[in-house]
Amino acid sequence: MKAHNKIELPRDELERLYVEENLSSNEIARLFGCDGVTVRARLREYGIPLRPRGWHKLVRRVPDQVLEAWPSPELAYVVGLVASDGSLQKQNNCMQLVSTEREIVDNCATLLCLDDPHIIVWDQGFPRKTAFMLQVCDHVFREFLQARGLTPNKTMTIGALDIPDIIFRDFLRGELDGDGSWYVAKGWRGSPYLVSKFVSRSQSYLEWIHRTVWRLTGIDGCLHGSGLIYNGKKAELLGQWIYYAPDLPCLRRKHDVWQNWMLEHSDIRR
Repeated sequence: MKAHNKIELPRDELERLYVEENLSSNEIARLFGCDGVTVRARLREYGIPLRPRGWHKLVRRVPDQVLEAWPSPELAYVVGLVASDGSLQKQNNCMQLVSTEREIVDNCATLLCLDDPHIIVWDQGFPRKTAFMLQVCDHVFREFLQARGLTPNKTMTIGALDIPDIIFRDFLRGELDGDGSWYVAKGWRGSPYLVSKFVSRSQSYLEWIHRTVWRLTGIDGCLHGSGLIYNGKKAELLGQWIYYAPDLPCLRRKHDVWQNWMLEHSDIRR
């Protein structure tokens, strides 16, 4: 008996992922812990029509006016999210954004003006948090992201991106919401201070962010291993710079850490 007959792939779930969510057989295979051959075999067994080769090259999801508005603060924020929590798929023209924060994928879908966005809820089992995946298959959007400097398997290789200075702080806010954090630390005398930290496994990427923030604001951070850190007044000023107006797209949970600190501790005029 063939291996694919031994793996349980529920028809309803398989049809939802393949037909409604437009996931590829290889992407579905990763969710079920099998291979693409198994998924395609089960699709045929269930009588679910396979998509023709090259289907993903013709799909459009992001309206032209969204991409034509570049450089826009909204799209810069999206690029920051993709640079941190997103990935470009090798085998198709899809971008996937995965986060344990539902607000992040919802913000991304809203800013891209997606009609009926494909958001997959992925229960990873305790103690891991539930993850949310937004998939956008659009060859023009994919070309736009690649033109900014994003590539598949970017974790170790990402470097300087093509982000205009005028919207860099919006991009940085997206990067912080994805792979950054605000938190309160204590000094050696027990005095609390605010910290902002960006994390990446690519040193050249962190160095580019560091240089650009310094050039645009005069705020100097500290590179330490896989982190770029801003402490104390520098963190406060950085927050003022990226949260420059009310109601900007951001992860509210992280924004509130900075805002609450500013309200309770900072003497910097807002």
